[in-house]
Amino acid sequence: MAAIAAVEERRTGPAEASQFQVTWHRFLHIRSGVVAMIVLTVMCAAAIIIPIMSPFSAEGTTVDQISSPAGTIDSMNGRVHIMGTDFIGHDNFTRLFVGARTTLFVALISVVAIVILGTAIGAFAGFYGGAVDTVLMRTTDFMLSLPLIPMYLLTIKFVRTSAQDYTGTVGTIALLFVLFNWMGVSRLVRGSILALRDQSFVEASRALGAGSRRLIFNHLLPNSLAPVLVAATFAVGDFIIWEALLSYFGQGITDPPAVSLGNLLTDAQDSIWYFTELNPFKEIRAYQILAPFALIMTTVLCINYIGDALREALDPHRG
Repeated sequence: MAAIAAVEERRTGPAEASQFQVTWHRFLHIRSGVVAMIVLTVMCAAAIIIPIMSPFSAEGTTVDQISSPAGTIDSMNGRVHIMGTDFIGHDNFTRLFVGARTTLFVALISVVAIVILGTAIGAFAGFYGGAVDTVLMRTTDFMLSLPLIPMYLLTIKFVRTSAQDYTGTVGTIALLFVLFNWMGVSRLVRGSILALRDQSFVEASRALGAGSRRLIFNHLLPNSLAPVLVAATFAVGDFIIWEALLSYFGQGITDPPAVSLGNLLTDAQDSIWYFTELNPFKEIRAYQILAPFALIMTTVLCINYIGDALREALDPHRG
């Protein structure tokens, strides 16, 4: 059998590596991207595992231990509050990782939805052209002209007024991000489709009887997704920042018992004063604001490094 396989290999040549294998091989040779992926994987695993393993619930409170310092022993179960409790009695350590999980989830589902919507609009606009392209691209231009912060705040205000039960939930914030951020992906895809649709391999497929659907999904989109993947990676970091900003201003994920890194920063605003009051006899709890801040910063840095490495790995001119 081995001899037959050797003969077949000599006859047909070695199997050609797929585009995914080539990209992954290149990515593994970019040290900053690999380190960032390892760190991000550990953080995501911690955000999933720690709330499950923690003896405290993110919603549970200890009424006789409000705003307790780090290392306080819980009077109910004898367990230690590693980072103390907040002004309601929640365990800060558990809520930190629950908040990280919520923020990452919002960012990820938003990016997935944006990639799907933006890719569909860009592909139709670039492939069909004419009136379809004009209508879709003028709509894209209009959406791009809207200032993000006012539109975010106005839309949240409208939802809060019209649907009290749905305000501040994960779905609302994700929908908000999708509504005002699909345009960049659609422009990237449209530009790629325009550059590819008159190539010889597309003309050959059309001559062989391939329909529009086959041309778009089997030939054009697979060859135009590289810049979209890079843009989507960076968008995850952008949405983490936006979620934290909106929640910090009290307009994001604010409905209890929901928790995110943004509203953890809001709850810990009083800790800011510990940086300015240099009183050695005062209880220092700066970690209440430093911990969510550090998680946001580290996560976004890792995502940006991964995006840079992915862009380099997808570069066709890279050896």
